[in-house]
Amino acid sequence: FANFGSIGVVVGAFSAVAPHRAPEIAQLGLRALAAATLSNLMSATIAGFFIGLA
Repeated sequence: FANFGSIGVVVGAFSAVAPHRAPEIAQLGLRALAAATLSNLMSATIAGFFIGLA
């Protein structure tokens, strides 16, 4: 989920549920993208560590 398309899907879905909080949801989009990117990098690091041990 670390791509710009996913941010659009999440913002659109949550804005439909809570339209009065749409600006707040949109503001958190880039922070969510950064968190998802870091999560993917951490998973790749752990996988690389275990592959390196084999």
